Amino acid sequence: MENNKKEIKFPKGFLWGTSTSAYQIEGGITNDWSEWEKSEARSKKLKKNGKNPADYICGNGCSSYNRYKEDLDLAVSLNTNSIRIGIEWARIQPDKDVWDVEAINHYRDILREAKKRNLKTAVTLWHWTNPTWVTDEGGWAKKCAIEYYLGYVDFVIENLGGEIDYWITLNEPLIHVFNGYIRGIFPPAKNNIFKAFKAFNNLAEAHKRAYEKIHNYFPDAMVGITALINDFEPARPWLIPEKILANIFHYFWNHKFLKKIKNDMDYAGLDYYFHDRIVWYPPFRKNLNKKTTDLGWEIYPQGMYRAIKYLSGFNKPIIIMENGLADSADSRRAEFIKEHLSYVHKAIAEGADVRGYFHWSLLDNFEWALGWSPKFGLFAVDRSTFARTKRASADVYAEICKNNKVDI
Repeated sequence: MENNKKEIKFPKGFLWGTSTSAYQIEGGITNDWSEWEKSEARSKKLKKNGKNPADYICGNGCSSYNRYKEDLDLAVSLNTNSIRIGIEWARIQPDKDVWDVEAINHYRDILREAKKRNLKTAVTLWHWTNPTWVTDEGGWAKKCAIEYYLGYVDFVIENLGGEIDYWITLNEPLIHVFNGYIRGIFPPAKNNIFKAFKAFNNLAEAHKRAYEKIHNYFPDAMVGITALINDFEPARPWLIPEKILANIFHYFWNHKFLKKIKNDMDYAGLDYYFHDRIVWYPPFRKNLNKKTTDLGWEIYPQGMYRAIKYLSGFNKPIIIMENGLADSADSRRAEFIKEHLSYVHKAIAEGADVRGYFHWSLLDNFEWALGWSPKFGLFAVDRSTFARTKRASADVYAEICKNNKVDI
């Protein structure tokens, strides 16, 4: 029988990693999200929709604050050479005038343990959550949030800067703006377009000034954000209204923020999950959904290629910081990884400067407003015992990372 397998090799020194975020895995954090998810309004809404509020509370997370060495060993077992972790601002600065030395020492230990295991570190400074005192003063809709954030960034630079290889100042800022200030389904749960506009501009300004600060200390630092790039396309390219709408969505969702910070990023961080086939009538999206995740999200690996081609226009190196799927049966993950990587390779072969791929996620974790049900992990996590169990797809990813190539 003829072997139709094709081998695609990645560039030497390619970063292979997994991604996590502090709030989603650490446990025991008090911040604006932990307070919102326990609020009476949130519980009432969940109960009204027939859901158990306990399934939407992060609580002890994956207990990774205590089990970080074990998690780093899991990353090593995948043959990865990099790991993306988050730092929780609310741990570092629980009150306006309080800096938690124990917390900063803890994160220093995590980063040093990662280095001991020869893992490059990509570190997220802000992943949607804020100390409660920042939110009490108006959050990102207020200019004071910029100064507060920069004070936190200064503290991280001075205490942890030497351990960080790739800086992520902001994770997917548009999600915080859209879900927090327009849809009202994330904290601070507002429906206010004017506050959304202010938060958008304040986050952009915070990144630009953080970029400058980091470079003042570390001139050769690699600093960027992660942008959630959606692949928008008109359902019928010949239909002018759909073509115009797709361009409008692309501009406001993908381009506008990056355009504001394009001179203040050393790489473009890409998070890719969504393909959006745009139609002219509400709800304006009509995907074919031939393959979907447990969450009903369309699996569309071609969109990864188009997202990379778009980001190549900024003439910066590209690092894929997140890509993954909810797949509790682990029946689609291996194929998902291979198919997406084949399109990453296609873009590289055409000249795109892609430096790495971080799979979301190392562990099953708390998926924000979606709660505990989605399973994104290469390792399953028992919510009672916190035991980690390897999924079969982890072996497939480990083989790819080990050989720096994919067989498709």
